[in-house]
Amino acid sequence: MKLLKTAFILSFVGITSAFAQDPVCQNKVERGGSIQVQMRPTGNGECFVSVHSFKTSGLVYRDYLFSKDGNFMVFNSYGDGSISETTGAREFFLFPHRNVIPQFKWNSETRRLEVTAVDGHVYHFDYETAEIAEISDAKVTVASSVNPNNRGGVEIKNYKGLILDAGFTMGRAPTENMKATSVFTDENGKTCKVYNGNIFELTSTGDVRLTVTDQELATFLKKRCPQIKFVP
Repeated sequence: MKLLKTAFILSFVGITSAFAQDPVCQNKVERGGSIQVQMRPTGNGECFVSVHSFKTSGLVYRDYLFSKDGNFMVFNSYGDGSISETTGAREFFLFPHRNVIPQFKWNSETRRLEVTAVDGHVYHFDYETAEIAEISDAKVTVASSVNPNNRGGVEIKNYKGLILDAGFTMGRAPTENMKATSVFTDENGKTCKVYNGNIFELTSTGDVRLTVTDQELATFLKKRCPQIKFVP
């Protein structure tokens, strides 16, 4: 998706108090601790869950976005100025698709927001920092500093499943560049580079669309990256 559209999604308005447990994508916004979370459907059938911190001051912040197609975006804003110079994004894609949409719930005992991505992994956000504290069946490190030199500030290792790292770019989503490469990593740590154009396409509106189902991806990887383990 275009970074401009992502920034718009992360500009929240309104607060509701209901817990989001309905598998149907609904437009709702909730707040707990320093976290503001939004579920938002779009006209093209997408569904987003976005996480934002109320402790941010000005235009320097790090936000998170989960989508129906398995995209996990780390969006960074570095201050006032042009989008190409003051925003950046790191993109991951998560496989296989086990859930219809990303969902979230609050855990008052652990004081965490729990976002379940479409591949079933649970991302735990700390109430006070609004940053990722833990990912189920994976190791995650989150940089305290929001700056353009740490690739979005989030690194994921030992992911139980298949993860695609599209890298980090300034001013736009990394997958917008069809000639760039992204890296698949399976649960055994085996890796394989592929061109974005092999599995993504740019739509007429400038958004990025994943063009393969899990089964089609498995067939593609078997030929292109036989060392990768992926069972849809």
